[in-house]
Amino acid sequence: MKLSRLLALASVLGFSLTLPAQSTVITERTVELPATVVQTRTTVGADGKTVTEKTTTTTQRESESVARTYTAAIVVSNRAGARYDEQIAPLEDLLSARLADLGFQLVSRELVASNLRSFVPPGAPADSESARTAAAAEAALLDQSSALRLAQSLGTDYVLHASITSFAETQRNVTAYGQSLVDHDFTLRIAYKILDAQGGGALTGDVVKALRTEQGNAHASAAIGGLFADLLDDASRQISTSLQTRIAANRIAPAKPAVKTVTITLAVEAADLFIPDIRINTENVVSIGESKLKVSPLNATVEVDGIAAGTAPGPLSLKPGFAHLRLSREGFQTWERTINAVDGQTLSIALAMTDSGLARFRESTAFLNGLKNGARLTDAQVKEIEGRAKALENSFFKVETKENFRFLLPAGASW
Repeated sequence: MKLSRLLALASVLGFSLTLPAQSTVITERTVELPATVVQTRTTVGADGKTVTEKTTTTTQRESESVARTYTAAIVVSNRAGARYDEQIAPLEDLLSARLADLGFQLVSRELVASNLRSFVPPGAPADSESARTAAAAEAALLDQSSALRLAQSLGTDYVLHASITSFAETQRNVTAYGQSLVDHDFTLRIAYKILDAQGGGALTGDVVKALRTEQGNAHASAAIGGLFADLLDDASRQISTSLQTRIAANRIAPAKPAVKTVTITLAVEAADLFIPDIRINTENVVSIGESKLKVSPLNATVEVDGIAAGTAPGPLSLKPGFAHLRLSREGFQTWERTINAVDGQTLSIALAMTDSGLARFRESTAFLNGLKNGARLTDAQVKEIEGRAKALENSFFKVETKENFRFLLPAGASW
């Protein structure tokens, strides 16, 4: 199921990623060549004779070494203030580089975000549907629940979440040898935790503190160029050491098997939008029925906990339990709900059109006004109407209707 969920994610966002290998435990057994030791003991018996005894001992040593790899999605967030947002990517790079030697195979948020940005067509307006989808998905990756969904979709077993928690500067006035000095103490705190990608529980974690002191006086200020970069470097080194200690102590539990997914069905309709039942028989006579047909938007993007997971209407696979769904479609207002996913569940979703979407829809269906009940059309007129109807069907929606008809006009309005 992990592969199918990844392919769904990639198809919606328009990029491809290579699934990392699963977390593994590799045991290597080493057998040394036998070592032979000969021990000699000489004794004198009661009769005065000398007796020499030789004992030969052969020793063969076997040893085992265990090497583990951990596949994880790395997510870095900033809680110290917006001015430090630009430090997220450097910290992610530092951690990815240092933890590789500890057996971590990391899929970074920056990699996914970069693919998201590349999904936006060149020159696309900032408010275009593709730009909004990419920006929303990229921003959602900073949320822990979204990070878990991302890890599950990519097939990783763990999430490494690091957070810049605080950055502070304190000053201490020092008087020594007739001079007044000011010590500037800079402190950066970063918290990290390893999460089980399936359940979201924290397996281990720590808080590291990077310090740096600069000294100035009345005539010279403290030199702080590159200070934050040095603190990030120090903090990432401490996190690597901290994790190495926890790995040695077996604090990272083996990955749990993936939770079996459930399948729900999303039935999408356009709210308060119906069309008349318009048909053209074999004699090219127009028949407008009294019944109304429901209109269903096509290919609405579905996000589960902030991660694009497929399109609606249709089936959707996700983990059982609570999940936040978000449906978006150009020309329609966004729909959001928190649901309790159960296998076999069907959700009826009504998407309301925006004012601009409704105006576009009316413009595209204006040709319906010329159709009259009982009118006989030429073959050319029928072909033209069928072409317009097909274009509307591909662009906007489909219509739920009855069987046994030659031609259904799949667009219309009752105004």
